[in-house]
Formats: sequence, C-alpha cells, structure tokens
Amino acid sequence: MTPILLRYGRHIFLRFNDGAKSRAWLRNMFQRVNARQREHGTGFTINIGFTHEGLKALGLSERALNTFPEAFRVGARGRANVVGDVGPHAPERWEGGLGGPDIHAMVLVRTDSDKGREEATRILQEEMGSAGGLEVRFIQDTMATNESGIGSEGEHFGFADPISQPPIEGADTPSYPGDGVLERDGTWRPLKPGEFLLGYEDEVGPGGTQMPEPFELRVNGTFVVFRKLYQDVAVFRRYLATAARSLYGSDDQHNRDLVAAKIMGRWPSGCPLDLSPDKDDPAIAADPDRRNNFTYEGDDEGLRCPLGSHLRRSNPRATPLKRATAVRRHRLLRRGVEYGPHLKDDALDDDGVDRGLINLFIQADIERQFEFVQAEWMKGGEFLGLDPSEQDPINGVGGEGSQMSVPGAKRPFLFDLPTFVTVKGGEYLFVPGLNALRGIIDQKY
Repeated sequence: MTPILLRYGRHIFLRFNDGAKSRAWLRNMFQRVNARQREHGTGFTINIGFTHEGLKALGLSERALNTFPEAFRVGARGRANVVGDVGPHAPERWEGGLGGPDIHAMVLVRTDSDKGREEATRILQEEMGSAGGLEVRFIQDTMATNESGIGSEGEHFGFADPISQPPIEGADTPSYPGDGVLERDGTWRPLKPGEFLLGYEDEVGPGGTQMPEPFELRVNGTFVVFRKLYQDVAVFRRYLATAARSLYGSDDQHNRDLVAAKIMGRWPSGCPLDLSPDKDDPAIAADPDRRNNFTYEGDDEGLRCPLGSHLRRSNPRATPLKRATAVRRHRLLRRGVEYGPHLKDDALDDDGVDRGLINLFIQADIERQFEFVQAEWMKGGEFLGLDPSEQDPINGVGGEGSQMSVPGAKRPFLFDLPTFVTVKGGEYLFVPGLNALRGIIDQKY
C-alpha cells in the first residue's frame, strides 16, 4: 500500500479560559491524539503539546508542575537570552503572542490536502465551540512543497531537507551509516530511546532523564521546541554572488553553489562537503548508505567543510572540540516543514511574502539538547577553535562585524553576513504519552 503523504500542516495555538471545559474538550478529542487517521475515521492526524502555563490552566497540581525542568517552566520567551534570541530574533518581535502567557497548547494537524486541512479545522472548531472555554490565539500553516526525492520536504534556500535524523534503538525505522553514534570499530549504532522519550534508557544509563514526577506523568512523554523561522531568500541569493566574487573571484553558478555549500555544509542536492568538497555529487546525495557516512576526520582545519558551517555546528561528529563534550548527548530529532510559497527561481528581489521553515525539535531535555546546541554550537565559535563571536552563518545574528572563516579560499573570510533567518516565534511544549494525557484530563496528578 502506498503511504499517504501528509504534506499539509496546521499549528493551532490555544488558550484555556476554563480548565473544566478544556479538559472536557480534551476528553472528547482523546481518541484522535497520536493515532493514525484511519484509526479514528478521519483523514487527518492530531498531536497536542502543552506549555507550562497550559498545564497549570488544566489543573495540574503545583507539586507536579514544580517537578518539570526550569527551562520548560520559564518557557521560550523567558529563555531567549540563553539561546541567543536577541536583536532581530528577540521575543518582542514574535508573532501571535508566541512564547507569552496566553499560549497554553499547540494542536498540530497533518493531512494530505488543503481541503483536508480545512475540513479538519472545521471539525476541531465545532468541537471547541461545543465545549466552550477555549480560544484560538494563533494559527500557522505549513506545506511541504517537494513531493518526492530524498529531501521530501525541502526548504526555501534550495537545499534538500531533511537528510539525516538520529535513529532510535528499537524503533521500527531504517538506520543508515552516519545517522547515529560512531563506535570505535567505525560502525554506527542508534541512540538510546531515552535521549528523546522520557521513561527509557538514555546514553548515560537505564534510568533515563528523571523528570517530571510522578513517574506515570513522564512515561512516553517528550519535550518539543517549536520555532517559526522566516527565510530571506532574496538576500541569501544576492549574497551568494557577492561572497563568490570575494572568496573565489567569480560569481558563476559553480562558485555560487560552492559558497552555499560552504555556508550550509552540504551541496543543494544534499551531498555533504566532507565527501565531495569540490563539486556536487547527486549520486552520493541519492544513496542513503553514503550521504551521511562521514565523520570530518582529517579535516581539522575545515578545508573540506568549514568548521563554522551550519551542518558541522549542528552535529560536529568526530571534530576535535576545544571544549570537550559527548556529542551523542546533544542530538535532536528535527521535523522541518516549509511555510509560504516558493520565491520564483532566480528572483533577486523580495516579493513581500512571508516564507520560511517551521521547525519542531524533539528531545528529552530542552536545556541539554536544544538550548546547548543553540547557545554553545550555533551562537559561538570558541568550542571549535574559531573566534568566539563567530556565529552560525544561517541562524546567527548577521550585520556589521559578523564573519565566517572559509579555509582554502583566496580570501578565506566572509564578513558582514546578512541575517538570512529570523526567529518569528517559539514555544517550549510538553507532549505527554496517552496514559499521562488521560491522567491530566482526569486531574490524577
């Protein structure tokens, strides 16, 4: 049977104005949550996550609320300085009250058509209206524009995406070389499930991450970080030409693609620089056994792939780090889907339309995983031996004084990089397992 591609998404952010009515609505919706669409007789799937304020509004006890980790309790807006959401990324610029006290839950709808998305929303709104006590505060749609290929969802800068996800031990999903943890014998293994799912063994031991309490509340639960990221596609395209002339003396197509690859760490096809540093190789990109099977070994200076490229920062693999840490303890599951229409090919002027990526980062520990990667690896360079002020070229704060080192180029530095990606909103969410969700509804905790 051909799988149904759920390319259309809608993120509905809610406020619970009445705890009892909101719990009644959740009780009615319970059968749909985390279930395949065929299992509840509709053409869409539903997932739901709660902010700390949302759990409080639903009546979770103070005792249980206080066992959640500090990062989650404070929330994305309160932790903005920790992860470098400053300047153009600052929370006061965020849309729809995201990160604020009036956002209590996010309902994620996924379906296979725009018509299906509207039908799903109609059903949900009718049920919310019947229950009362709920208010829609913000809606964000997504649509995966690429229907086939390894980058089945893509992204607006023109790169295949997603390419790699950390495999989970025991999960019924394929695992390919380079996706997991590199062993001493050169093989790769999946990560322990407790890195992403509460209540299970993680990379440290069988106990897993010990939060929240009681134990039943955390079993099969996880934390999700929502990020709305605006992409300035026109500025990115224009900068490639400027940077190609600066680094390589020519802005022909090959050199523009090479600059894009140096910034990202992969060629647009998805082929990694570490395996093919001089030209794109779509054959590698199309081979799941090859496209992630690399370690950066022997490239300590970044001649093949710059140390500060986006890909290398997000997972340094075997790169020698100036501040030692276990890379396997900072992995993230990422689900990224585009929002907004494609900017016409070769257009160099912005059309004024909002477009970008909606990223969902899934982990057991927001502080150790998402926040560490953002603060330590994305927003600084010291851990790699770079200038401490050098940031991730894709997600950093650009402007005067920003830079990126590109070893091997005629002029091995890029200066004054624009801000290509701007944070437009964020949330820290707890997604409970089904038994825990029932317990929250029944005020068991």
